[in-house]
Amino acid sequence: MKSMKLADVRKHTGRQLTVEEAAQYVSPGQSDTVTRNQACALSLHSWLNTATDWLRLEACLVLLAHKRRWKMRAVSPRIR
Repeated sequence: MKSMKLADVRKHTGRQLTVEEAAQYVSPGQSDTVTRNQACALSLHSWLNTATDWLRLEACLVLLAHKRRWKMRAVSPRIR
């Protein structure tokens, strides 16, 4: 199961969390795997999500996107 897209989640929250704000909604030191699983779990039955759940889901997706971009920047010069 794939988690929802960040743009779809932002329609529900009406916000655009920064990486620093997103880190407040996720446990410190939480691994990427746990964050990914949390995003999938919150995406499964989205009609049951509370306002806080939507913020947690957006925070997970923001952090995963940030880590993905950071890893791609670190890898791309090596490929060339």
